[in-house]
Amino acid sequence: MGSAAVPSNPTFPRPQGPTPTGLIANAAVLRLGIHLHRRLRLSCALRSSIKSIGDRFGIPAFKALQFDGLDLLDWSQNVLPTTCCMRFSLLDGDGNLKPSNESVNLSRSSVSNDRKLTNLLIGINILAYIAQIGTKGQLLTWGAKVNRLIDKGEIWRLLTCSFMHANVGHLLVNCYSLNSIGPEVEKNSGPIRYIAVYMISALASSTCSYWFSKAPAIGASGAIYGLVGSFAVFVLRHRGVLKGTEGRLKYIAQTIALSMCIGLLSKGIDNWGHLGGLVGGAATAWLLGPALKLEYNGKQRFLADKAPIFSLIKGRKNTP
Repeated sequence: MGSAAVPSNPTFPRPQGPTPTGLIANAAVLRLGIHLHRRLRLSCALRSSIKSIGDRFGIPAFKALQFDGLDLLDWSQNVLPTTCCMRFSLLDGDGNLKPSNESVNLSRSSVSNDRKLTNLLIGINILAYIAQIGTKGQLLTWGAKVNRLIDKGEIWRLLTCSFMHANVGHLLVNCYSLNSIGPEVEKNSGPIRYIAVYMISALASSTCSYWFSKAPAIGASGAIYGLVGSFAVFVLRHRGVLKGTEGRLKYIAQTIALSMCIGLLSKGIDNWGHLGGLVGGAATAWLLGPALKLEYNGKQRFLADKAPIFSLIKGRKNTP
Protein backbone atom coordinates (compact mmCIF):
# COMPACT_ATOMS: atom_id res chain seq x y z
CA MET A 1 0.00 0.00 0.00
CA GLY A 2 1.51 3.30 -0.95
CA SER A 3 0.88 6.77 -2.22
CA ALA A 4 3.00 7.50 -5.25
CA ALA A 5 5.35 10.43 -4.83
CA VAL A 6 6.42 11.65 -8.27
CA PRO A 7 9.61 13.64 -8.97
CA SER A 8 8.96 17.21 -10.05
CA ASN A 9 9.42 18.21 -13.66
CA PRO A 10 9.11 21.49 -15.59
CA THR A 11 6.13 19.89 -17.34
CA PHE A 12 3.49 17.83 -15.65
CA PRO A 13 5.27 14.81 -14.12
CA ARG A 14 4.81 11.38 -15.58
CA PRO A 15 3.38 9.07 -12.91
CA GLN A 16 5.97 6.77 -11.47
CA GLY A 17 4.65 4.57 -8.72
CA PRO A 18 6.40 3.06 -5.75
CA THR A 19 9.06 0.43 -6.34
CA PRO A 20 8.00 -3.23 -6.07
CA THR A 21 9.77 -3.42 -2.72
CA GLY A 22 7.91 -0.37 -1.50
CA LEU A 23 4.56 -1.72 -2.64
CA ILE A 24 5.11 -5.05 -0.93
CA ALA A 25 6.41 -3.42 2.24
CA ASN A 26 3.62 -0.92 2.56
CA ALA A 27 1.10 -3.66 1.87
CA ALA A 28 1.96 -4.89 5.36
CA VAL A 29 -1.01 -2.88 6.56
CA LEU A 30 -3.32 -5.27 4.74
CA ARG A 31 -2.12 -7.95 7.16
CA LEU A 32 -4.01 -6.03 9.79
CA GLY A 33 -7.23 -6.52 7.88
CA ILE A 34 -6.55 -10.21 7.30
CA HIS A 35 -5.77 -10.68 10.98
CA LEU A 36 -8.95 -8.89 11.96
CA HIS A 37 -11.05 -10.84 9.47
CA ARG A 38 -9.79 -14.26 10.50
CA ARG A 39 -9.24 -13.90 14.22
CA LEU A 40 -10.78 -10.83 15.77
CA ARG A 41 -14.20 -10.66 14.09
CA LEU A 42 -14.82 -7.41 15.90
CA SER A 43 -18.14 -6.00 14.76
CA CYS A 44 -20.21 -3.65 16.85
CA ALA A 45 -23.58 -2.28 15.83
CA LEU A 46 -26.90 -1.14 17.09
CA ARG A 47 -29.14 0.17 14.33
CA SER A 48 -32.16 -2.16 14.00
CA SER A 49 -30.98 -4.44 16.83
CA ILE A 50 -31.03 -2.03 19.78
CA LYS A 51 -34.25 -3.51 21.13
CA SER A 52 -32.66 -6.97 21.05
CA ILE A 53 -29.87 -5.72 23.29
CA GLY A 54 -32.43 -4.46 25.74
CA ASP A 55 -34.28 -7.77 25.72
CA ARG A 56 -31.08 -9.75 26.19
CA PHE A 57 -29.78 -7.74 29.12
CA GLY A 58 -33.11 -6.78 30.65
CA ILE A 59 -32.81 -3.11 29.74
CA PRO A 60 -36.43 -1.86 29.71
CA ALA A 61 -36.04 1.45 27.92
CA PHE A 62 -33.59 3.55 25.94
CA LYS A 63 -35.00 7.00 26.60
CA ALA A 64 -31.69 8.01 28.13
CA LEU A 65 -30.20 7.79 24.65
CA GLN A 66 -32.04 10.97 23.75
CA PHE A 67 -30.53 14.42 24.10
CA ASP A 68 -32.80 17.43 24.05
CA GLY A 69 -34.18 17.52 20.53
CA LEU A 70 -31.80 14.80 19.27
CA ASP A 71 -33.05 11.23 19.17
CA LEU A 72 -29.95 9.06 18.94
CA LEU A 73 -31.97 5.95 18.22
CA ASP A 74 -33.51 7.55 15.18
CA TRP A 75 -30.21 9.17 14.18
CA SER A 76 -28.46 5.83 14.52
CA GLN A 77 -30.48 4.36 11.68
CA ASN A 78 -27.92 5.81 9.28
CA VAL A 79 -24.94 6.25 11.57
CA LEU A 80 -24.56 3.18 13.72
CA PRO A 81 -23.59 -0.19 12.26
CA THR A 82 -25.73 -3.14 11.31
CA THR A 83 -24.24 -6.11 13.13
CA CYS A 84 -23.01 -6.67 16.63
CA CYS A 85 -20.64 -9.30 17.95
CA MET A 86 -18.73 -8.11 21.01
CA ARG A 87 -18.32 -8.84 24.70
CA PHE A 88 -20.17 -6.34 26.84
CA SER A 89 -19.31 -5.40 30.41
CA LEU A 90 -22.52 -5.33 32.43
CA LEU A 91 -23.23 -2.98 35.29
CA ASP A 92 -23.92 -4.32 38.73
CA GLY A 93 -26.48 -2.89 41.12
CA ASP A 94 -24.09 -0.11 42.18
CA GLY A 95 -23.52 1.00 38.64
CA ASN A 96 -20.01 -0.46 38.44
CA LEU A 97 -18.72 -2.35 35.45
CA LYS A 98 -18.98 -6.09 35.85
CA PRO A 99 -17.21 -8.30 33.28
CA SER A 100 -19.38 -10.71 31.36
CA ASN A 101 -18.37 -13.77 29.38
CA GLU A 102 -21.59 -13.72 27.39
CA SER A 103 -21.27 -12.86 23.73
CA VAL A 104 -24.04 -11.14 21.87
CA ASN A 105 -24.62 -11.68 18.18
CA LEU A 106 -27.28 -9.39 16.78
CA SER A 107 -26.62 -9.59 13.08
CA ARG A 108 -29.61 -8.88 10.87
CA SER A 109 -27.93 -8.43 7.53
CA SER A 110 -25.63 -10.45 5.37
CA VAL A 111 -21.90 -9.89 5.22
CA SER A 112 -22.26 -8.48 1.73
CA ASN A 113 -24.58 -5.76 3.04
CA ASP A 114 -21.97 -4.80 5.62
CA ARG A 115 -19.42 -3.83 2.99
CA LYS A 116 -21.43 -1.97 0.37
CA LEU A 117 -19.46 1.26 0.77
CA THR A 118 -16.14 -0.57 0.70
CA ASN A 119 -17.16 -2.20 -2.58
CA LEU A 120 -18.24 1.21 -3.88
CA LEU A 121 -14.92 2.83 -2.98
CA ILE A 122 -12.97 0.00 -4.61
CA GLY A 123 -15.13 0.36 -7.71
CA ILE A 124 -14.55 4.12 -7.85
CA ASN A 125 -10.78 3.63 -7.65
CA ILE A 126 -10.86 1.05 -10.44
CA LEU A 127 -13.09 3.20 -12.65
CA ALA A 128 -10.87 6.22 -12.04
CA TYR A 129 -7.83 4.24 -13.18
CA ILE A 130 -9.67 3.04 -16.29
CA ALA A 131 -10.58 6.67 -16.98
CA GLN A 132 -6.91 7.64 -16.57
CA ILE A 133 -6.01 5.18 -19.29
CA GLY A 134 -8.97 6.14 -21.46
CA THR A 135 -8.08 9.83 -21.33
CA LYS A 136 -4.39 9.08 -21.95
CA GLY A 137 -3.36 10.68 -18.68
CA GLN A 138 -5.51 13.80 -18.95
CA LEU A 139 -7.54 12.82 -15.89
CA LEU A 140 -4.33 12.34 -13.95
CA THR A 141 -3.12 15.74 -15.11
CA TRP A 142 -6.36 17.25 -13.85
CA GLY A 143 -6.55 15.43 -10.50
CA ALA A 144 -3.07 14.69 -9.09
CA LYS A 145 -1.66 16.53 -6.08
CA VAL A 146 0.69 19.11 -7.59
CA ASN A 147 1.59 21.86 -5.13
CA ARG A 148 2.15 24.66 -7.62
CA LEU A 149 -1.26 24.04 -9.20
CA ILE A 150 -2.97 23.89 -5.82
CA ASP A 151 -1.32 27.23 -5.05
CA LYS A 152 -3.06 28.61 -8.13
CA GLY A 153 -6.46 27.65 -6.73
CA GLU A 154 -6.98 24.08 -7.96
CA ILE A 155 -8.06 22.96 -4.49
CA TRP A 156 -9.98 19.92 -5.75
CA ARG A 157 -6.66 18.14 -6.22
CA LEU A 158 -6.46 17.63 -2.45
CA LEU A 159 -9.33 15.16 -2.78
CA THR A 160 -9.14 13.82 -6.32
CA CYS A 161 -5.52 12.72 -5.92
CA SER A 162 -6.71 10.03 -3.51
CA PHE A 163 -8.61 8.30 -6.32
CA MET A 164 -5.72 8.30 -8.82
CA HIS A 165 -3.04 5.61 -9.14
CA ALA A 166 0.31 5.47 -10.84
CA ASN A 167 0.10 1.96 -12.29
CA VAL A 168 -1.78 -1.32 -12.03
CA GLY A 169 0.40 -2.59 -9.18
CA HIS A 170 -0.23 0.56 -7.19
CA LEU A 171 -3.98 0.21 -7.76
CA LEU A 172 -4.12 -3.50 -6.88
CA VAL A 173 -2.18 -3.14 -3.63
CA ASN A 174 -4.37 -0.26 -2.45
CA CYS A 175 -7.60 -2.01 -3.45
CA TYR A 176 -6.47 -5.17 -1.66
CA SER A 177 -5.58 -3.18 1.45
CA LEU A 178 -8.92 -1.36 1.36
CA ASN A 179 -10.70 -4.69 0.92
CA SER A 180 -8.91 -6.04 3.99
CA ILE A 181 -9.48 -3.26 6.52
CA GLY A 182 -12.49 -1.47 5.04
CA PRO A 183 -15.28 -3.96 5.85
CA GLU A 184 -14.27 -4.17 9.51
CA VAL A 185 -14.32 -0.40 9.94
CA GLU A 186 -17.56 -0.12 7.97
CA LYS A 187 -19.29 -2.64 10.25
CA ASN A 188 -17.94 -1.04 13.41
CA SER A 189 -18.69 2.54 12.43
CA GLY A 190 -21.75 2.48 10.21
CA PRO A 191 -22.08 4.03 6.74
CA ILE A 192 -22.05 7.76 7.51
CA ARG A 193 -19.18 7.58 9.95
CA TYR A 194 -17.26 5.27 7.62
CA ILE A 195 -17.50 7.64 4.67
CA ALA A 196 -16.65 10.59 6.93
CA VAL A 197 -13.50 8.86 8.18
CA TYR A 198 -12.45 7.85 4.67
CA MET A 199 -12.96 11.24 3.03
CA ILE A 200 -11.50 13.28 5.90
CA SER A 201 -8.50 10.93 6.03
CA ALA A 202 -8.00 11.41 2.29
CA LEU A 203 -8.05 15.20 2.71
CA ALA A 204 -5.79 15.07 5.76
CA SER A 205 -3.35 12.88 3.84
CA SER A 206 -3.08 15.15 0.81
CA THR A 207 -3.01 18.30 2.96
CA CYS A 208 -0.14 16.95 5.05
CA SER A 209 1.67 15.95 1.86
CA TYR A 210 1.03 19.43 0.43
CA TRP A 211 2.53 21.09 3.51
CA PHE A 212 5.60 18.90 3.91
CA SER A 213 6.35 17.36 0.50
CA LYS A 214 6.95 19.21 -2.76
CA ALA A 215 6.68 16.08 -4.87
CA PRO A 216 3.44 15.41 -6.76
CA ALA A 217 1.51 12.49 -5.26
CA ILE A 218 -1.44 10.21 -5.94
CA GLY A 219 -2.98 7.15 -4.30
CA ALA A 220 -5.66 5.96 -1.87
CA SER A 221 -3.26 4.75 0.79
CA GLY A 222 -3.55 7.88 2.94
CA ALA A 223 -7.29 7.25 3.28
CA ILE A 224 -6.60 3.57 4.03
CA TYR A 225 -4.15 4.55 6.76
CA GLY A 226 -6.99 6.68 8.13
CA LEU A 227 -9.19 3.58 8.37
CA VAL A 228 -6.42 1.85 10.31
CA GLY A 229 -6.20 4.83 12.67
CA SER A 230 -9.97 4.78 13.06
CA PHE A 231 -9.97 1.12 13.98
CA ALA A 232 -7.19 1.69 16.51
CA VAL A 233 -9.33 4.36 18.19
CA PHE A 234 -12.32 2.00 18.22
CA VAL A 235 -10.34 -0.76 19.94
CA LEU A 236 -8.71 1.66 22.40
CA ARG A 237 -12.01 3.34 23.23
CA HIS A 238 -13.76 0.03 23.94
CA ARG A 239 -10.90 -1.61 25.82
CA GLY A 240 -13.21 -2.00 28.82
CA VAL A 241 -15.73 -4.09 26.91
CA LEU A 242 -13.58 -5.89 24.35
CA LYS A 243 -11.51 -8.90 25.28
CA GLY A 244 -7.82 -9.00 24.35
CA THR A 245 -7.52 -5.27 23.67
CA GLU A 246 -3.83 -5.04 24.55
CA GLY A 247 -2.91 -7.68 21.99
CA ARG A 248 -4.97 -6.00 19.29
CA LEU A 249 -3.49 -2.57 19.95
CA LYS A 250 0.01 -4.04 19.95
CA TYR A 251 -0.64 -5.72 16.61
CA ILE A 252 -2.01 -2.50 15.10
CA ALA A 253 0.97 -0.49 16.39
CA GLN A 254 3.47 -3.02 15.04
CA THR A 255 1.78 -3.09 11.64
CA ILE A 256 1.76 0.70 11.34
CA ALA A 257 5.36 1.00 12.56
CA LEU A 258 6.57 -1.66 10.12
CA SER A 259 4.82 -0.04 7.18
CA MET A 260 6.06 3.45 8.08
CA CYS A 261 9.66 2.34 8.64
CA ILE A 262 9.92 0.44 5.38
CA GLY A 263 8.20 3.34 3.64
CA LEU A 264 11.02 5.60 4.81
CA LEU A 265 13.55 3.21 3.28
CA SER A 266 11.72 2.91 -0.04
CA LYS A 267 11.58 5.24 -3.01
CA GLY A 268 8.36 6.68 -4.36
CA ILE A 269 6.43 6.50 -1.09
CA ASP A 270 4.62 9.58 0.21
CA ASN A 271 5.22 9.04 3.92
CA TRP A 272 3.85 12.45 4.86
CA GLY A 273 0.62 11.50 3.16
CA HIS A 274 0.45 8.25 5.10
CA LEU A 275 1.08 10.02 8.40
CA GLY A 276 -1.53 12.68 7.66
CA GLY A 277 -4.13 10.07 6.77
CA LEU A 278 -3.41 8.05 9.90
CA VAL A 279 -3.75 11.06 12.20
CA GLY A 280 -6.79 12.37 10.32
CA GLY A 281 -8.60 9.04 10.58
CA ALA A 282 -7.82 8.66 14.27
CA ALA A 283 -8.94 12.22 15.05
CA THR A 284 -12.16 11.83 13.08
CA ALA A 285 -12.96 8.53 14.79
CA TRP A 286 -12.30 10.06 18.20
CA LEU A 287 -14.72 12.92 17.49
CA LEU A 288 -17.49 11.02 15.71
CA GLY A 289 -17.31 7.70 17.50
CA PRO A 290 -18.85 5.24 18.02
CA ALA A 291 -18.17 5.32 21.76
CA LEU A 292 -20.53 2.77 23.30
CA LYS A 293 -21.00 2.47 27.05
CA LEU A 294 -23.43 0.64 29.29
CA GLU A 295 -24.61 3.07 31.95
CA TYR A 296 -26.78 2.94 35.03
CA ASN A 297 -28.99 5.77 36.28
CA GLY A 298 -30.14 4.13 39.51
CA LYS A 299 -33.20 2.56 37.98
CA GLN A 300 -32.17 0.99 34.72
CA ARG A 301 -29.22 0.08 32.57
CA PHE A 302 -28.92 1.56 29.12
CA LEU A 303 -26.52 1.53 26.22
CA ALA A 304 -25.33 5.02 25.32
CA ASP A 305 -23.21 6.37 22.50
CA LYS A 306 -20.85 8.84 24.16
CA ALA A 307 -19.08 10.14 21.07
CA PRO A 308 -17.70 13.66 21.74
CA ILE A 309 -19.70 15.05 18.81
CA PHE A 310 -22.91 14.50 20.79
CA SER A 311 -21.60 16.48 23.76
CA LEU A 312 -20.68 19.33 21.43
CA ILE A 313 -24.16 19.30 19.89
CA LYS A 314 -25.80 19.21 23.31
CA GLY A 315 -23.58 22.04 24.56
CA ARG A 316 -24.52 24.22 21.61
CA LYS A 317 -28.22 23.63 22.16
CA ASN A 318 -27.90 24.54 25.83
CA THR A 319 -25.96 27.73 25.06
CA PRO A 320 -28.25 30.80 25.28
